[in-house]
Amino acid sequence: MSTLSPARTTSPVPGAAQRHRGSALLGAVALLLAAAAASLFWGARSVDPATVLAVLGQLPAALLDGGWSQVSAGLGIDAAVVHSRIPRTFTAVLVGAALAVAGAGMQGVSRNPLGDPGLLGLTAGAAAAVVLGIGWLGASAAWQLTALALAGSAVAAVLVFGVSRLGGGSPTPAGLALSGAAVSAGFTALTSSAVLAVPAVLDRFRFWNIGSVTRADLPDVAAVAPLVLLGVLLVLGGSSGLNAMALGDELAHGLGVDLGLQRALVFVGVVLLSGAATALAGPIAFVGLLVPHAVRRLLGGDYRWIVVLSAVLGPVLLLLADVVGRVLTPPQEIHVGVTTVVLGVPVLLVLLRRGRSVGL
Repeated sequence: MSTLSPARTTSPVPGAAQRHRGSALLGAVALLLAAAAASLFWGARSVDPATVLAVLGQLPAALLDGGWSQVSAGLGIDAAVVHSRIPRTFTAVLVGAALAVAGAGMQGVSRNPLGDPGLLGLTAGAAAAVVLGIGWLGASAAWQLTALALAGSAVAAVLVFGVSRLGGGSPTPAGLALSGAAVSAGFTALTSSAVLAVPAVLDRFRFWNIGSVTRADLPDVAAVAPLVLLGVLLVLGGSSGLNAMALGDELAHGLGVDLGLQRALVFVGVVLLSGAATALAGPIAFVGLLVPHAVRRLLGGDYRWIVVLSAVLGPVLLLLADVVGRVLTPPQEIHVGVTTVVLGVPVLLVLLRRGRSVGL
């Protein structure tokens, strides 16, 4: 006599992965550590691990004594190479986390899985403010560029919210996307006009407009890090609201979610993250688009985990892109703003194809 057992059904990849989120987080942290090590070891010149450890061992005392510029003294040229790679590694970690979490917030607010900070014009607003500050205010210090980028992102966010509410009622995802496209086009035109009006700005802007993690030093990173941490916490705090928004505005209202408050909370976080990342590294595309989208495909749609995993995997993507840009054409380097797209496009295409195959 045979017994009948329920038919075993194969669950989609995202559903299966949700049961192993803890393992996924540990794996992501391991990837981050490996990518950071690769950033320190590899480049146009490979460095012995012992030298890297020697320089890192001097780092805490050097920072406390204010003698960071002397940390490589007596250790040779390899130590000087590591000395130059430490700030760019920290910058890549900070900027990667900021852009990925900002993208997760934008995708949640707009309910568009292919959204990023550029979708609502925040990056364009930050870039326009920096260009105007360079051309008319003579801004050059890192704190000045950071303040300008944050102000530009904030103005863009206010304009997007204002334009999306012109028809009355609360902003809708479609209204946010359309107003974001309009605001982004306006700021882009303003940036182009400013660059053409002040030719002396063109050279600086041309270099700054290509995303790079080589411009900031450790004091700059330390100054911006609290803003990034605050932005991540704000988006993470609004992640439960993003989960409710994914069900639709009416159902979210029925669940007692204050959509206006939750969207504002996430928006403030995204403004901080977009402005800080743009000030440190210039406009870098694709990180905010690819990383949250990849996490969602692999682990499901819970924004609490999307935000956390994005904060870890965003730096992994940016670190690997920076390493690839260094080793492809030594001694010349390819800016990370280019290599992120080169690495990210094939991955996104694979994810989209895989998503179709499981009916996503």
